[in-house]
Amino acid sequence: MIYEPEDMPFNIDGMNPDVILNPHAIPSRMTVAHILEMLAGKRSCFSGEFSDATPFRGQRVADIETQLKQFGMHKRGLETLYCGATGRQIKAKIYVGVIYYQRLKHMVTDKIHSRGRGRRNALTGQPNCGRSNGGALRVGEMEKDCFNSHGVPFVIKERMLDSSDAKKVKFCTACKTSLTVGKFNCRLCNQKAKIVTMPSATALLIQELHSMAIDVKIDIED
Repeated sequence: MIYEPEDMPFNIDGMNPDVILNPHAIPSRMTVAHILEMLAGKRSCFSGEFSDATPFRGQRVADIETQLKQFGMHKRGLETLYCGATGRQIKAKIYVGVIYYQRLKHMVTDKIHSRGRGRRNALTGQPNCGRSNGGALRVGEMEKDCFNSHGVPFVIKERMLDSSDAKKVKFCTACKTSLTVGKFNCRLCNQKAKIVTMPSATALLIQELHSMAIDVKIDIED
């Protein structure tokens, strides 16, 4: 949460903390050295000296605690804070220290990754993949295997065809080829053409095979 300075807690000198951090975030992020660094930073503010906060060859915690006590502070860095909204004293002692804090800006608006409609690949007609390309999450081989294992073939059809690169292609019901079809009838056998919905990538593959003099015939059910 973001508070105005006047709503933040303050100590007896009227100083506000810049950041209030939940201590439960420290073990999971494995930043326990931050606690030592905050204690050493507080000691440096009063002494005006540099502090070595490295955990294995720096200053001992007991020495820092002794120096803080000499400066009239709590040896563990605890302070009494007052509520910024009510002015009442907060009963709990709060650990306060000085540390370089790097803010990592992770916003939901920068991470949301989904779409309904959008750009498609000019060659295959398939939706773009990747957030930077204006695409959405890709249903890949592993997702397809999960669909198969759950026994949901219609979900696969909906994802891989209907919501992807469905294309209507005219096929001749007699010679079973797509390139011999004119406006209504086949140019070779003059049979009526039938419109078949298939993936655009499949139609592209058939055209590429035809360019290499490889004929492809499709069996069409009436």
